[in-house]
Amino acid sequence: MKVLSLSLFLFALSCGGPKKDTTKNDVQKNDVQKSNEKEQTKKETTKQIVPEKKEVNTYENELVVVLNDPSREEKTKEYLKNSGLQWKKKVFDNGASKIAIIEIPNNKSDFWLKALGNSSEFRTVKLNAENVIDNLIKKEENTLFTLRKTGCFGDCPIYSARVDKEGNVTFNGKEYVSVKGLKEFKLTDKELKTFTEKLNKKDFTSYKDIYDNPKIMDLPTTYILHKGKQVKIRLWNDDVPEELMDLHEYFEGILLEKKLFE
Repeated sequence: MKVLSLSLFLFALSCGGPKKDTTKNDVQKNDVQKSNEKEQTKKETTKQIVPEKKEVNTYENELVVVLNDPSREEKTKEYLKNSGLQWKKKVFDNGASKIAIIEIPNNKSDFWLKALGNSSEFRTVKLNAENVIDNLIKKEENTLFTLRKTGCFGDCPIYSARVDKEGNVTFNGKEYVSVKGLKEFKLTDKELKTFTEKLNKKDFTSYKDIYDNPKIMDLPTTYILHKGKQVKIRLWNDDVPEELMDLHEYFEGILLEKKLFE
């Protein structure tokens, strides 16, 4: 009887003791799992909304220039350096024409477009953008002839003129001319034929690079470019070949007829 009573007492103790709370553990596990899932979702969401890096516009601070005198490349680089600008690279060079890219300071494009455009170093200055370089190269490759006049101490006309292979003429008057700025016209078929014949009358590469007498001061300079060859003339004397003088006089006569200068 005592044994039975003891057994019943021990059984009662075991039934009344503390039990393991499996429900609480399950809830904790679920909370941790949900927290991990939320963190993962947050990371994925954050990753998705990170904005993509935009491609930098490399044209923003660049100008494309055509040199007035291709033989002055090194002096032009020095001029740019002294102006606080950077010659980035040359993109075209056929002897008679050179095109380069220049880096300029931020938000200064308008200022440098005007400043370099008025400089004697360049005949063309443009903001770099899509197709600008390609279009300028095509234009230079289609150039038949260019003539440029510099100033003197007096009222010598300062201008440049370009003729393309179709006979289109672009005149750019600077100083002491009747028409300042750009003026375009087209040679007649007869004028273009005569002009081309005069250009081809003698091999242009046979002319000297310079016809000059540096001892004589205050003379305007004439630059003539054709087929990758530039000729510089300061002194129109007997040393200048007759064919070259005839070519110059014929073209200048056309400009005079158009009353672009006197």
